[in-house]
Amino acid sequence: MEAPTPNSPLSPRRRYGGVLPEERQRLRRAKLIEGAFEVFGTKGFHAATVREVCVAAHLTERYFYESFKTLPQLFMATYGELRDQLMAQTLAVLKEAEPTPLGMLEPAIRVFLEFIRDDPRRGRIMLVDSLGVNDEVAALSGATARDYSNMMRQHLHLLVPKARLDEVNLDLLADGMIGLNVLLAARWMQDGFEESLDKVVQTNLLPYQGLLRLMA
Repeated sequence: MEAPTPNSPLSPRRRYGGVLPEERQRLRRAKLIEGAFEVFGTKGFHAATVREVCVAAHLTERYFYESFKTLPQLFMATYGELRDQLMAQTLAVLKEAEPTPLGMLEPAIRVFLEFIRDDPRRGRIMLVDSLGVNDEVAALSGATARDYSNMMRQHLHLLVPKARLDEVNLDLLADGMIGLNVLLAARWMQDGFEESLDKVVQTNLLPYQGLLRLMA
């Protein structure tokens, strides 16, 4: 019986240092995302090049094209990684929050603001560059906003007086409130985070507190 050829499906996959090819590729992809986070987050997407990302990732350019076809594709992967991190942190604080609309809104807003303050590269990617890369990235950013809008809608349903629910569109209101949160955070970032976190959180909560007073 003939021995399997190197390309035969019967041939064992070669390990290097005990690591399978698929795992090595996954690790290289993760390094590219880390490098992109550094380059996009400091220089901005439109000033970045494939070469710069590969230098930051300590990989040659041929490995870039192993995982991504274009820089926008890499940007989407980097944005998606940050989105998942932020959502995980948000859900974690909500589990411990007081089960009231304002009791849950305050920690959710705080964790979002802390997320960009603790590493402004996150804010550069998520709040600034994500709006001007291409239509696919804009759609991903919009989908993220809708995820948070859906969460917000549940709180607004409790904050808006029942007698007025027929007069307003809660979907539009939720989108508008999320937009307010994002614009406020972006302005705070552009000002170098000079204002205290507590004051920014309270400023952000003021419209929600106003809605709550309508119910009194």
